Amino acid sequence: MNAAEKQELFARVVASKQAVRTYAVLLDDGQLVSLELSEAQVEGFECMTCKTLCTSGLGAFRPAGRVLNVGTVFQCVACTGGAR
Repeated sequence: MNAAEKQELFARVVASKQAVRTYAVLLDDGQLVSLELSEAQVEGFECMTCKTLCTSGLGAFRPAGRVLNVGTVFQCVACTGGAR
């Protein structure tokens, strides 16, 4: 599988994970909040704030909290720095 095929497969996986539900999220600052997030956000494919896919530079991700009993949620560098 070449790079273009891998990118296309990744895009299809993320597109299939757009169902939104409400999740209890324990943010890194200790707050427990209820957020509506897509499956892609909960599984760490997209920024929990702006839904950007993880890239490099301002699109790179940083851990932002945990969805209880699921995993870690992330924000892109642009969102954690207040650029968005």
